[in-house]
Formats: sequence, C-alpha cells, structure tokens
Amino acid sequence: MNLSELFWNASLEELKSGYKEEKDHYCCLLCGKKVEKGVVYPEEGIFYEAGRYIRFHIEKAHQSVFDYLIHLDKKLTGLTDHQNSLMRLFYQGKSDREIQQELGIGSASTIRNHRFALKEKERQSKVFLVLMELLKERDQHDPAFLNLHATARWVDDR
Repeated sequence: MNLSELFWNASLEELKSGYKEEKDHYCCLLCGKKVEKGVVYPEEGIFYEAGRYIRFHIEKAHQSVFDYLIHLDKKLTGLTDHQNSLMRLFYQGKSDREIQQELGIGSASTIRNHRFALKEKERQSKVFLVLMELLKERDQHDPAFLNLHATARWVDDR
C-alpha cells in the first residue's frame, strides 16, 4: 500500500496520532518513515523504544500532525484561507481579543462567531463521515462507487 493510500485509509485516531501501527512496525502517515518494533532508537543522547520514537519523529520532522494537516491544500482540508488562519491562531491558544488584534478584523465577538461556525462545520463533518461509513457498509454488496482500474488512461477528480 503506498503512502497516499495508507494516509487516506487511516482511521481518525491514526490520522490524529500521525502514524499507523502495523504488526512489526509503526509507519508515519505523513512521510512514510517506518520504525521497527523491538528496536531501540538513539536520538540526541536518549534511547527511545519504537512507539515513543515514531512520536518523536513526528515532532522533529513535522512539528505536529496539526502543522502538517493545516498546510495541506485547501482542496484537501475544505478550509478557506481565512478559516485556515483562524485555526492556526486557535491552535496557538490565542484569545479572541488577541486574534482580533492580530488579524485586525471586527471585534472579539466576530472571532467567537468564527469559532462557532467552525464547530458547526465539525458537527456537519461527523454526520457526513457516519453517512459515508453507512454507505460503504451497504456498498459491500452492491457498490455504488467503482475503483479505477490500473490501466485507466483518463483520470479526473470524479
């Protein structure tokens, strides 16, 4: 399975952690680095077991899963540039007043309204995910979506 398939087939928990646990290794979903279980990895004078080392790798190579994901194309995140900026500032723990001053927009209540809109988007996304899961379960018997065959010559976003 290539990195793209591994990433898109990962569970929400795996995406959140940034890695997938396999039988004999951990795999970074962000870059594909594999860390073998049962091996101790030395880094900066400290020895890490594999599970802790993959988390260390994500921190060192990608800063955080949030940083990696927030830098993805807006076509993948579904966030506008403005929402992306707000999410970054929210993640930094800034208050509504600080965000309002930094962006120079509206008032603190405007920022609270943006927070509310993003939480609404979160709720909608959860419902959508459940709908898609239910559709996949039903489609096991009668698929509505067809996979592309390996020799497809014309591939687009559909």
